[in-house]
Amino acid sequence: MLSEILSKEECAKCRICCCFDDSDLWEAPVISDALAQELADMEFTSFAGGRILKMPKTLDGDEELYYCTLLDKEKGCVLGDKKPFDCRIWPLRVMRFEGKRVIALSPVCPVVQTRPVGKIAETARKLSKRIFDEANKNPDIVKDYEAGYVILVTE
Repeated sequence: MLSEILSKEECAKCRICCCFDDSDLWEAPVISDALAQELADMEFTSFAGGRILKMPKTLDGDEELYYCTLLDKEKGCVLGDKKPFDCRIWPLRVMRFEGKRVIALSPVCPVVQTRPVGKIAETARKLSKRIFDEANKNPDIVKDYEAGYVILVTE
């Protein structure tokens, strides 16, 4: 979905979006009802108002981290094109800001930080109808605004 600003190869090298610590677990992708039915053999938990995959904490170096249970560390996401919507639009996020929904850019993605913000904003504008339509269907993907996220599009 974001091939204009990120290549699959760049994402495959990084995978920072598939790993969470206690402070950013709210970023874990929300699993829609339809996807949950397809993943009936997986365990889920409720977090920040949405359904997410249950992820055990893993010691990684000095940190305890949660890795997405759908991540194959050699091949990437086992879902391929069926990834949760949050994953398909990352590092973009749908957020609530001052009573409005916005599309914001996560400051965490190291690759997107090397791209011109104007190009990223242009891509976000092109995708905005599709993103906000998905947020209408699955309101749990809308997160509260976090400081440091650059607002690209306001609904």
